[in-house]
Amino acid sequence: MILLVDLDSLLYTSVYKIVSIREMREAITKFGKESAKQWLKEEVYNEGINRCENQLLQIQNQISSMMINDVSGIELFITTCTNSFRKEISKDYKINRRRNEYVWMLRAHYQMNGALFSDTLEADDLISMRAKELGMDNCVIVSIDKDLKQIGGYYWSYYKQKSKDHFGEPILNEFGNPVTEYKQKSIDYITKEEAEYIFWEQMLMGDFGDCVSGIKPISPIQKKEILKTFNKKVFCRIGEANAKKILLNSKNLFISVAREYIIRNQKEDFKINYQLLKLK
Repeated sequence: MILLVDLDSLLYTSVYKIVSIREMREAITKFGKESAKQWLKEEVYNEGINRCENQLLQIQNQISSMMINDVSGIELFITTCTNSFRKEISKDYKINRRRNEYVWMLRAHYQMNGALFSDTLEADDLISMRAKELGMDNCVIVSIDKDLKQIGGYYWSYYKQKSKDHFGEPILNEFGNPVTEYKQKSIDYITKEEAEYIFWEQMLMGDFGDCVSGIKPISPIQKKEILKTFNKKVFCRIGEANAKKILLNSKNLFISVAREYIIRNQKEDFKINYQLLKLK
């Protein structure tokens, strides 16, 4: 079994709070402002890689403990696409993402050390393509990104939460810091039907983190006009609960979702969102 690891989120956690404000002030006093900046980069780079490698080892050990089949390999995927095809489709796509220079230092390291990347595709797309190549039963998708659930097959999230005792209080280590544990206790298997449902549900709801709107809200007046024209009741806004109602007992998810876009006069949005949300 091969692990397909979405490395992007790990890189962010790996560079988090490596150097404190107090340590940075001391470095400025000791080395001067410019030399302190260089010292900071070196500290973040070295400790960041160390943290990331330790997390990868923990992930591999955790998955090995939950599986009957042996882990035969691990492949890393990162997003570096400076010419993302999605940004050509929508200028708003991930517009809220700020560049983190420390994360990019680590990305550069893994680019030179075996991680898979593309100039136009994101890590999600590359993982999807690789999973199809290997076969869904021969790999585990490892990520905290729910978007990857649309691929189907084995999926495990490395998201961590604070450990708590029997009284619900956080458990602290010897340094007084909270002890964390993996939230997902077993590996999920997502069927083809479940994966398809996840995608079409997202088409209705959109993806706030990536600035993909999904179906845009309509006014009560527009709602009445749709009822009058199409003899169909619709929701003004579509969140998770309303998305589930729309897809409940649907015989064809594509048609059910497309109809919701069309009767709201959002046909072009359907085409754009499909290209933004559908993995390669």
